Amino acid sequence: MNAEYHPDWCARNACTAYVEDGDELHRSEPMVIKTDDPTVDLFVYKTAGPDGATEYIEMARLDVPTEQSWHLSEPVLGTELVLPMSSAGAVVRAMAVLS
Repeated sequence: MNAEYHPDWCARNACTAYVEDGDELHRSEPMVIKTDDPTVDLFVYKTAGPDGATEYIEMARLDVPTEQSWHLSEPVLGTELVLPMSSAGAVVRAMAVLS
């Protein structure tokens, strides 16, 4: 694999696909959704492994403002939701119903 490969949607400033001791993920820029809590926002973004073959949608509640880059911040309560792309349509429909 060529270490220069990045999917078109990969945000280089958040990409750790080729970083030593990183989590080896390409990441898109996040869509940030405001919550009722002014100190917490929901970050929704796409990820994939270094080869870009398997894509996921990830959601994490993060404290704002973040003290470091958003992709290095620990999620509130230490959890995030990772969904295969095949589930992304259902998430979009659910968010539309809830908003």
